[in-house]
Amino acid sequence: MGFFVFQDRQNMIRLTSLSLIMNKKNIRISLYLLGAAFVITISILLFSKEKTDYVESENPNDKAESFFRTQSDGFSVDPYYLESAKSMFSPEGRFLKFDEIIDRARRGELNFVSELWALRRQCPTDYTREQCHEFIKAFIQNEYSGKEADHLTKLLTNYLKYEDAMIQLDPGSKSYTNMERYEQIKKLRRNFFSKEDAELIFGLEEATADFSFNRKNFLDDTKNLKGDDRIRKYEDYRKKTFGNYYDSIVAREPSYDRFETEMELRQNELAKLNGSERDNKEKEIRIRYFGKDGNERMEKVLKEMKEEEEQISKLETEESNFMKKNSNLSKEEMDKKLLELRIKMLGSKELAEEYGRRLEYENTLKK
Repeated sequence: MGFFVFQDRQNMIRLTSLSLIMNKKNIRISLYLLGAAFVITISILLFSKEKTDYVESENPNDKAESFFRTQSDGFSVDPYYLESAKSMFSPEGRFLKFDEIIDRARRGELNFVSELWALRRQCPTDYTREQCHEFIKAFIQNEYSGKEADHLTKLLTNYLKYEDAMIQLDPGSKSYTNMERYEQIKKLRRNFFSKEDAELIFGLEEATADFSFNRKNFLDDTKNLKGDDRIRKYEDYRKKTFGNYYDSIVAREPSYDRFETEMELRQNELAKLNGSERDNKEKEIRIRYFGKDGNERMEKVLKEMKEEEEQISKLETEESNFMKKNSNLSKEEMDKKLLELRIKMLGSKELAEEYGRRLEYENTLKK
């Protein structure tokens, strides 16, 4: 992957995710609760892993003495690294100009942290952390010049210092809420970056975190609105939260995500409709996002899921009745009889055993 080269990502209709429709309320709530914690901890976990990958390796080259320990201005690069970097990094296509880098980062079309990790993956596996970053700095100075190279190199140097500081934070601490912990992280970032640079590197991530933390409040405040009004306010809320990033967020948002969001925002309205009215409304929404062919495929999957749910519900009732009537059986005999019942109702031993494993897993989670 080329340095700072923006790659478009095509959106796909994820029909394999249709099970979300059946449990969308509970799953969406869980995802957003987990999302906040994820935003807070993922960088810490990645930083820790990355540091282990490089620090544990011996430095095989005497010239690879750490840039951070020998240079005072933060910009000098050993000529050895500059020459090596020219052959080490051979991207396909042109590099973005400096102004393009900054502009795309400000619009959320380019992620500095992702690009850094892309470059790190190109370093030989036996290089130390410092060695790898020497090559990256040399690469920057080889591709850019003057103040532009200095600016990018300074961003990288400060980011590496920030990584070291992040490792000292304990993501498992229970003394802070997720929001409080994230505010600590934001404050820590400002110790290493100016306000403008912090927004350039972390702006989209921080806007996403803010959106996640406050989304539930929005849903609660608008739960009594009509569907169309709620959807309109939802987009206004996203525009206000994401600001300059809004257009890039919308541009790469999968159709299924937009569909799922609308279904969630209309759930109170849909719940008031009778069965046929609700089915017609949901069909109308699906066709709008996926077309007639997409809707037909989704309806087929939904029908199969409904039949499976009914089959499982019937099996659970049969199992419960059987166990009540045969409570005197040994565990071994009971398990054998239940397996026979499952094979009979599900149609195969494979499905019966899979069902049994799922029950065991669910029971384990309850303990």
